[in-house]
Amino acid sequence: MKILMVNTVPTERNGITGVIFNFIESFPKGVVELGYVAINEPDEVFRIKLGIVGARLYVVPREIMHPLRYVRNLANVARGYDAIHVHGNSATLVLEMMAAKMAGVPLRIAHSHSSNCSMHLIHRTVWPLFQTLCNSRLSCSDKAGRWLFGKRDFTVINNGIDTARFSFNAGNRKDIREMIEVTGPIVGHVGNFDYAKNHTFIMQVFAEMKKTIPDATLMLVGGGEDMPRFQTMACGLGIEDSVIFTGSVSDSAPYMSAMDMVLMPSHYEGMPLTLVEEQANGLRGVVSDTITRNANLTGNLTYLSLADPMEKWVKTITAILNNPQDRVMASQAAIIKIKDSGYDIHQEAIKLLGCYRNRNC
Repeated sequence: MKILMVNTVPTERNGITGVIFNFIESFPKGVVELGYVAINEPDEVFRIKLGIVGARLYVVPREIMHPLRYVRNLANVARGYDAIHVHGNSATLVLEMMAAKMAGVPLRIAHSHSSNCSMHLIHRTVWPLFQTLCNSRLSCSDKAGRWLFGKRDFTVINNGIDTARFSFNAGNRKDIREMIEVTGPIVGHVGNFDYAKNHTFIMQVFAEMKKTIPDATLMLVGGGEDMPRFQTMACGLGIEDSVIFTGSVSDSAPYMSAMDMVLMPSHYEGMPLTLVEEQANGLRGVVSDTITRNANLTGNLTYLSLADPMEKWVKTITAILNNPQDRVMASQAAIIKIKDSGYDIHQEAIKLLGCYRNRNC
């Protein structure tokens, strides 16, 4: 089959892009002929990955202000493909469904990656047409599926990971900690600086927690245009010497090994791939209850409400840091649970191929 993957967010280091590349790198060679649509010019690292799997790259800018031009250009790319698999988080995927319909693509798959979006008015306006044009529905979780598809049937494809890659590594822990010159406990977060990730709350909670554990460090792994604003915020809170901004990194796994726990108070999520990776690393986490409970594959996540007093968040984080565990054993046990829960990328890639073949997603 000829499959056209369409990424509706920039092809850079972010959750949706990570999920897409995990899948295309895990497909058995020669089973499908892949095309990949990026809305921006990808960095060389992504071009190399596409070349390795033999996927053809198309760059088609997603111009919301000029939707018809985008639809026409995408339709020209999509002609001749058996299926289009579009990844996003709102009914604006109607643009890709329109293009696929115009191009005569028989299987039009929408894949929901979140449980909310930032364009509610547009989402509600185009939702009926989106549902009409979409004839196959995938989701990263039940919650994300209900958000985008309502009462219509959909298939959950888990955000699988390569568990071996994210297992705890003592050597990486030592190297990263020496590089950043930290010996005390590290509270970590992996995610780009955008509204959904709620970095403001992360910084505020950490500033309070520092009063209890003075030698603690906050490590923020990720990039984005808003990062300078949070660097300024760290100064305003008086914690600038205790916050590490790594920027965007090519591989987050070594940084996870350097952490002692993770903090993820997101405003909304789908099924966060990073939480699965962090659990495979043997990390415990404190997360907001906006995140699906399905993410707690190992029992190592504690859910709190964003409406809870900050003292409750601080107390929960402090209790975890004051009771460290054997990370090697924790990672090994977590990986077994992750595989048993169906979050091994190789298993999920085979499941996705079955959806393509059977046309019953």
